[in-house]
Amino acid sequence: MEKQDFLYDFLILLQRLVAKQVKFQRLGNVKRVCAVDVAYKGNTGIAVAVCDGDEKEVHKVTGKVSFPYIPGLLFIREAPIMLKALEGTHPELLLVDGHGIAHPRRSGIATVLGVLLEVPTIGIAKSRLVGDIVEENGVKYLVIQGERVGVKQGKYYFSPGNLVTLEDVVQFSRSGYPELLREADKLSKEYRRELEP
Repeated sequence: MEKQDFLYDFLILLQRLVAKQVKFQRLGNVKRVCAVDVAYKGNTGIAVAVCDGDEKEVHKVTGKVSFPYIPGLLFIREAPIMLKALEGTHPELLLVDGHGIAHPRRSGIATVLGVLLEVPTIGIAKSRLVGDIVEENGVKYLVIQGERVGVKQGKYYFSPGNLVTLEDVVQFSRSGYPELLREADKLSKEYRRELEP
């Protein structure tokens, strides 16, 4: 039990360190976008990165994922296999199935990946971890302690990961759930079905 408590504290410290490295800057003209998602079959993770630039690319990695799902600590479960799937992809914008700074420690998986890879990153999550929804001028902002950290569009929560601004995220979210992320999700589930029982 003490080891688990120690590891939990260590991971939270890591997230706080990552959060201090986040930079906000306007997104320029993006030509290459990648989206990454993970599906599971038991302890096997199937990470799929779909990239759209001059031509469509799909990168798939399958591997053991042993860390359990703990809300707020998704990065330690999924970031290692996501990073492997993203090797050699060089995105100008990375879309991640998970939160960016709309997170109790401002360090969701999209933030961790964005800081580690030093690429503009947006997190798109299916559920809210923290914060309140405050509507203003037709935009549903996700607010934590008075600070806008993301937006709700439909049933999804969009937030900056790294090297983008909230304004970029608001603009990006207006198109709804990204097709590239939908494709990564669909392919990861298709590859999961292909695995041996």
